[in-house]
Amino acid sequence: MSTILAARYHQGKPQAAVMGEGRGYFKHIHCQYSPVCLILSPLALLLLGTGIAAMLVALIGIPKMTITTTTTTATTATTATTTTATTTTATTTTTATTTTATTSTTSTTISPVGIYALTISTCATWNDTGLTMGGNSNGIPGSNLESLSTPVSIFIDNDDNLFVCDRDNVRILKFTPNSTTGIIVAGNGTAGNESNQLRGPKGVAIDQYGDIIVADSDNNRIQKFVNGSTSGITLASNSSINPLGQMKDLHIDVNNNIYVTDYDNNQVVKFIPFSSIGVVVAGGRPAGPGTNQLSGPFGNFVGPNGTLYVADDQNFRVMKYFPGSLNGTIVAGNGTAGSNAYQLTRSMSIIVDNNGYIYVADYGNARVMRWTTNYAAGGVCVIGCTGTSGAAATQLRNPRDLKFDRHGNIYVTDQGNHRIQKFLIQGCSSKSPK
Repeated sequence: MSTILAARYHQGKPQAAVMGEGRGYFKHIHCQYSPVCLILSPLALLLLGTGIAAMLVALIGIPKMTITTTTTTATTATTATTTTATTTTATTTTTATTTTATTSTTSTTISPVGIYALTISTCATWNDTGLTMGGNSNGIPGSNLESLSTPVSIFIDNDDNLFVCDRDNVRILKFTPNSTTGIIVAGNGTAGNESNQLRGPKGVAIDQYGDIIVADSDNNRIQKFVNGSTSGITLASNSSINPLGQMKDLHIDVNNNIYVTDYDNNQVVKFIPFSSIGVVVAGGRPAGPGTNQLSGPFGNFVGPNGTLYVADDQNFRVMKYFPGSLNGTIVAGNGTAGSNAYQLTRSMSIIVDNNGYIYVADYGNARVMRWTTNYAAGGVCVIGCTGTSGAAATQLRNPRDLKFDRHGNIYVTDQGNHRIQKFLIQGCSSKSPK
């Protein structure tokens, strides 16, 4: 005959407790087919199964962060008592005030911003004609809120807001969906090193809290602008123990680690949350073509599993690094400048899709190239495939950065045309990448 173990909670008498102290304790009781146990046993199994399933979902999914906020509200009640004495015809009023505190707890779970669970088909193509999302479509620079001047890095959040490093206007602009008028969210338009200023911004990303992180390159510092604030906080800066040169790109992974590409020191540096001291995760040696070297790196990308990709500009290639390794693998480009399917001419930026396919902003060839996981087969052109540089909607001039939005559309910083172009995903079609 099987025995089922149940538990009962008791108030007080900690000296008799089986478990716990102070306010109460649990006492184990044995039961054999009692009605209570027959009800509790299936319920316990159901709860156990639900708990295991929840843990599996949490382990498999993209990392999330939970913020718990506790709010205490004080409620005041006033009671008035009136007493009448008949002998002297006097009336006395007594007022008593009671304050009751009510506490409520709210938990909010936030997902990484800009990390999309994209499923892009291996045969996906993109429309040849770009849509101008920021800047002038005719390629003319400017300083008003409808214009850009030498834009650099971009970021698209989960609400399709576009953030642009408007380098020569020393500001970060935000373009909401369906609007080509920007909103200044960082920088005041004047170059400087004050907390509300930038100088040569070249990288932007939004963290899990909605704060704006900027690679303030010419000031050799990383600035954080808390959501809604135009006054920056310095997270890291150049020092003797933390050399930080000209930064060309900035990326935030799913754990809120910041990766910056340090062009001057030929390295990629990782900053963990709440630390101003970086760790070199790629390069860090004198410039060179070795697999443990970089030469003038620009863009970087970090996958959900921590794999790092670096646009090694002066070596005309893209490098891939597994977590913990400083020895990389060439995954795009053959180390020589050129325009054939195996070559790049200034690899400026990269993104990677769910298939492991690599998309490269090929700055010198005015195009976007895609490499599959069969890297030796060479790349194919997917955007800007006219073979010429220009300002037409089908052309690019010096593409500097590129990002996916949550739908799989590709945004390109068309730097030489001072605009941001959006190319709509078409899924699988009869059109073949060139």
